[in-house]
Amino acid sequence: MPYYAEINSSNEVLRVIASHTKIWCEYHLGGNWVRTYYDTEGKNYAGIGDTYHPDKDNFSPPRPYPSWTLDDSCTWQPPVPYPSDDKMYTWNEETQSWDEDDLLT
Repeated sequence: MPYYAEINSSNEVLRVIASHTKIWCEYHLGGNWVRTYYDTEGKNYAGIGDTYHPDKDNFSPPRPYPSWTLDDSCTWQPPVPYPSDDKMYTWNEETQSWDEDDLLT
């Protein structure tokens, strides 16, 4: 069964429900509804608090850090790529860099 996200005038997701059609949602619940897809469709699944991007017919979660930018697939990207070694890192917004996690030392 398909899922639909209710969005407000700012394109913020208010709720997500399973329904047979968008028309059913609008008729029985009111509001503005948009279909949300699983990743198999090349789209991001909607969650409460996410933003709908009508130009891309896709959703993005809230911005994790002020310096991150949204790419064409509505995924937030850091200004510096995540390191490609086997270590764990946490983004440091103040220094605009990845700090190695010391959890295992």
